[in-house]
Amino acid sequence: MTEFILSFPQGAMLNGSHDAALVALSVLVAALASYTTLTLSQRIVASAKGGLWLGVGALSMGTGIWSMHFIGMLAFDLPIPLGYDLRLTLLSLVIATALSGFALMQIRSPELPMRRLLTAGVLMGLAIAAMHYVGMAAMLMAPGIFYQPVYFALSVVIAIAAATAALFIAFHLSRHPHGPLLLYRLVAAGIMGLAIASMHYTGMLAANFPFGSICLAAGDDAQPWLVWTVAITSIVVLGGTLIAALFDSRYEVTTNTLNESLQQANEELMQLALTDQLTGLANRFVLVERLERILGRCAQIGERCAVLFIDMDNFRLINASLSHAAGDEILRQLAAILQQNFPDAGVIARFSGDKFVVVIENPGENALLIQHIDQFRKRLWQPLVLREREVAITVSIGITVFPAAEGDAKALIGQAEKAMYEAKAEGSNRFRFFEKAMHEAANREFDLLHDLRHAFAEGGLELFLQPKVCARVGAIRSVEALIRWNHPTRGLLLPGEFLGIAERFGLLGELESWTLTEACRILSIWRASGSLQRNLSLAVNISPLQFRDPGFVDRVLRIVRDYDVGPGKLILEITEHSAMHDPLAAAAAMRRLTEAGISFSIDDFGTGHSSLVQLKRLPFAELKIDRSFITDIAHNGEDRQIVEAIVLIARQFGLRVVAEGVEDKETATLLADLGIDLLQGFGIAKPMPCSQFEAMALAA
Repeated sequence: MTEFILSFPQGAMLNGSHDAALVALSVLVAALASYTTLTLSQRIVASAKGGLWLGVGALSMGTGIWSMHFIGMLAFDLPIPLGYDLRLTLLSLVIATALSGFALMQIRSPELPMRRLLTAGVLMGLAIAAMHYVGMAAMLMAPGIFYQPVYFALSVVIAIAAATAALFIAFHLSRHPHGPLLLYRLVAAGIMGLAIASMHYTGMLAANFPFGSICLAAGDDAQPWLVWTVAITSIVVLGGTLIAALFDSRYEVTTNTLNESLQQANEELMQLALTDQLTGLANRFVLVERLERILGRCAQIGERCAVLFIDMDNFRLINASLSHAAGDEILRQLAAILQQNFPDAGVIARFSGDKFVVVIENPGENALLIQHIDQFRKRLWQPLVLREREVAITVSIGITVFPAAEGDAKALIGQAEKAMYEAKAEGSNRFRFFEKAMHEAANREFDLLHDLRHAFAEGGLELFLQPKVCARVGAIRSVEALIRWNHPTRGLLLPGEFLGIAERFGLLGELESWTLTEACRILSIWRASGSLQRNLSLAVNISPLQFRDPGFVDRVLRIVRDYDVGPGKLILEITEHSAMHDPLAAAAAMRRLTEAGISFSIDDFGTGHSSLVQLKRLPFAELKIDRSFITDIAHNGEDRQIVEAIVLIARQFGLRVVAEGVEDKETATLLADLGIDLLQGFGIAKPMPCSQFEAMALAA
């Protein structure tokens, strides 16, 4: 190994020179190494793979610094052959890599106080100097290289200053990636590159080679290709590392963006899952969860808790007359009113449709709670404004109070709902407190609903037939189909005992479709037997809900076609409300069915609000006078006058007139004298099973 001599040189010295192009190349490599280091510093701090990037950074930074030094050495020329010992050259590379790892470890630390920065800068500067002078020693000069103390010391100081500045810049750029980051890195890399190069060339300035010195490491070939091999290799390593870091950064940014988007989407989904999107109130899931917590707290401290189940009256009518969009706006306004009137509520939720639930903790005695509810109802006296139109609404309210009412959250909500239905049954704009008798009634209702579902499949339903007879001669001209339910334990149930349940729970359409199908089946049997063919027709009641169903006409036509029902055999009885709800749509539906041979009867005439002009435009064949005008007609002159007027109107429109509710012979005779065509009622014949009617009809 060459001798290291720190003294002022004496005597003649060899004159060395530097290749300007290689000097510039060495500075460029130093700057590239600095830029790569600054880029890697952010990956080391920010990336989840910081340990991996620390190792890669140490290798690339060490290679860059060493390459700058080695190219600088190759740029130096003496008037003697030069060469470099491989072992010492590799040792300098190891030193460069080790010092790079040390530096990057400082950057990775969460903090870098001044004392630690200066200590690390000194150690790193000394390591850089050691790398340089070990590399110089690889020349194996004989005699040894003489180093001027002033320049030697200056090179060490420059190395320490450059290392300290590099650590400071890299640490802060890695923690504050804001502003024109690319410009900051380019400027900082240029400064660091010049500082590292300055150290190298200051160290070279300190080196003196006595006249007559020889390089023991020199070979036969100067190997000029070595410069480009080292330069290209270092540039490839640094460039590859830089590209990998940029890709990793971009990948992490993309991944973080996706994660943030996913997190935001999850939060929005959670919000959707917990909030009613129309009103912004809590939904049913949140209601049950919060009510459970409130009940637990009330039970622990002995407080009361009131659950209010609120349902709008006639909301379907509002939707049908004003549109669903208007109905949604009304629900939003009602939700806002609930929030204003119950600001201290434990939870206000939209339960479903037009149903809301308010939970009030510690509501006070029932009198105070009623006062609070009355204030809310008075607020509803002020009409809601909708598209410059005032809309008045009312609500039905069911109330249950814990702990007087027992059960969990779902049970209390169910109790309040039962009380609401009781209030609604009494009329609109009412409220009721839950009573245990309601629970028993609800259980009976639930059992009936369960049994009714099974009745369709198990054949528990049956059509009873009630004759309509000619008022003058008493012959059967038509018959009305009336549904009955042969309940397995409760016996024969009339429609009033289960139609309401069917309507509330969505079975009314299925029930009426069954009735219509069964009626057509009976007509088909009569047609096939021929014994009851004559002019006998069969009437079926159709509810307003089913008549307004968009698929009603097609469904009827399909059933009539399936059973090959002849013209004039099937009569559909609809109420005035059904026909007058939407006269144009009703007329279109009735015309299609009339063209298929189906007749229409207007049921319960006189109880609605018919427009005679509209009735004239609808293809009715029959008019049924409501029983309320018939029952007492023999003793009530006003009823008689009304019936006379109705008969006169019917004659003007060419309608057949049926009187229902005929209970005795006196009434039947009077109605015949008034011009009634057909009579129906218990005084004529009670509804009876089909087989019994057929026997009676055949015997007549």
